[in-house]
Amino acid sequence: MFTRRKMIQAAAAAVFSLSAMSSAIAQTALETVTQRGALRVGMAAADPWFYKDPISEEWAGVGVQMGQAMAAELGVEFVPVETTWANSVAAIQAGQIDLMFVLDPTDERKKAIDFPDHPLFYYAMGALIQDDMKISDWQDLNVEGTTVGVTLGTTVDRLLTETLPNAKIERFASNDEAIAAFASRRVDAVSQFHPALIVQVSRIGTGSVVLPKPIHAVPTSVGLPKAADSSFKDWVDDFITKSYESGKTTEIFETYIATKGIDPAKVPGLVKEEWK
Repeated sequence: MFTRRKMIQAAAAAVFSLSAMSSAIAQTALETVTQRGALRVGMAAADPWFYKDPISEEWAGVGVQMGQAMAAELGVEFVPVETTWANSVAAIQAGQIDLMFVLDPTDERKKAIDFPDHPLFYYAMGALIQDDMKISDWQDLNVEGTTVGVTLGTTVDRLLTETLPNAKIERFASNDEAIAAFASRRVDAVSQFHPALIVQVSRIGTGSVVLPKPIHAVPTSVGLPKAADSSFKDWVDDFITKSYESGKTTEIFETYIATKGIDPAKVPGLVKEEWK
């Protein structure tokens, strides 16, 4: 029997439920992160952005240090969450991670997730060349008899095909396969985005990285969940803008590649205004 007492209890429960819902709705996207007490950052193996030590299983890299700096600024715990580049957008949509560094803001990705207004930094289409080569612009490679390796299906593959119609383009299934071909001198050069090439040089111990002219500067960004309000997006945008302009992003990059035995003064950085 639905008594007066039960009606009062039901009404009270409804009021409490509406109050809780109102509180949840009022919580901003930034507050969701800070009140959770953790910043969950996606980790997808790709040195120098994310590198997982096979022995300690600890993560290192530019993206890791950026995430740690963000977490410290927010006063929350930094939580690395392993994912893959292919799954990172879905992980953001599913609420498994709060952000993913070094994710290019393509039109397709923008349909599913959000990005801050300013780039995280820039990288360029670079060339890893043999020690006996001198290259200043792309046309120096655009000659018959020159073989250039590239990873199949990448943005660099498309740009290289357009830029070097006279050279022979060898396509490989992965970055590592292309570098292996370079190390064995089966190709004269390899083109990838320059930070990846810089780390590859440290592994194989031969060749040098150049940014042939005209330089193809590509902005990369930080993937975020779409939200009803822009508080978290605005905070991330402000953080990465200040980091880029103050030199903090450069400092993080140079500090990390130095751990790989690379002299930062001898390689292109992440600030396009400094490229020559």
